[in-house]
Amino acid sequence: ISSKRAEKYPLLVLSNHPRWRMHAQGDDITWCRELPTGKVRGFDGYQYEPLWVNTGDAAARGIADGDIVKVYNERGVVLAGAYVCERVMPGAVSMDHGARYDPIIPGELDRGGVINTITPHSTTSKNATGMAVSSFLVEIEKVTPAMMEEWKKQYPEAFARPYDSGAGLRFDAWVKQ
Repeated sequence: ISSKRAEKYPLLVLSNHPRWRMHAQGDDITWCRELPTGKVRGFDGYQYEPLWVNTGDAAARGIADGDIVKVYNERGVVLAGAYVCERVMPGAVSMDHGARYDPIIPGELDRGGVINTITPHSTTSKNATGMAVSSFLVEIEKVTPAMMEEWKKQYPEAFARPYDSGAGLRFDAWVKQ
């Protein structure tokens, strides 16, 4: 957080294993999604992966609890649902890893909440593929209905995937036969 990059990306992401699922396994369990920390239903009806944000950091960016937010850095953008609280310290945000991938623009913009898509790509060594980080820098911004409408116009196929309002992306939306 003291690096030059922090001027552009001032928030430190902490990404834990999810409490309510094992990576993407169980991401479609409806009763887990109903919990306030399971998923956040956006204004568009989609259930977003929660991004825990400190109240002060959220207020400084015009973000309220339940808003859809862009979590981004130079590696891409992940959409999330704001879970505004005091349980995260100022200057940090928290988002579980392992949500189900639902790209709007593959490799650039993910609606499913796969925070792993914007982590550093370094590995622990040339002989192991473990991640070399436990946190990384981002900025967040509120998503407006106008932004969402623009994405829908530009990428209609991304918004046409089979989606269940209680369980999320349907199996046939992400598995090719």
